[in-house]
Amino acid sequence: MEAIEKEIQQKKKWHLLLLDVCKKYRLFTYIPIVFLSISSFSLRNKNEVLVKRVVRLETVNEALVSNMILYNRRFETFPMPVFQKLKRSNQFIAQYFNPAYVNLLGHNFEYNRYKYIGKTDYDYYPKRVADLYYNFDVSVAFTGFPMKIKVTIKDSSNTNLNVEVMKWRQIREEDTLIYGMIILEKLM
Repeated sequence: MEAIEKEIQQKKKWHLLLLDVCKKYRLFTYIPIVFLSISSFSLRNKNEVLVKRVVRLETVNEALVSNMILYNRRFETFPMPVFQKLKRSNQFIAQYFNPAYVNLLGHNFEYNRYKYIGKTDYDYYPKRVADLYYNFDVSVAFTGFPMKIKVTIKDSSNTNLNVEVMKWRQIREEDTLIYGMIILEKLM
């Protein structure tokens, strides 16, 4: 029992000595500062690597968007609003909008078609409307038959327009593309 008490007393002495040294040389202040400095340096290096990756990905993304416009250049001067979606797993991702589409429905994405590319209908329309569009996209994607649907859309002046949307499928390599063309009722 005495041996255990002596051992405890000796440990207390070492702890007190260590505490005194830490206080005397302000190690409780300097050790955290050193630790924070090292971790800050490490985080800064990781941040620089991430910034470079983001810049590279943005450049690649810009190239892909411009390639998509080149691929669809036949629709650039087409007078009817045309769009293209790409099927990825269970989603249909917007890939292309011609200038006529941007003029008609650009108010939904601030007239910047690049802002809407890469998004789904659920990002810009109410769930009920997005569900309707999704169901027609799925039908066209799996059957391969072109479809026409009548819908009501709002233009930039918040006026309801009755339109027909004609959708068709194109398979390119392993990708399923859904094209759509909006036919205004005035023209029908």
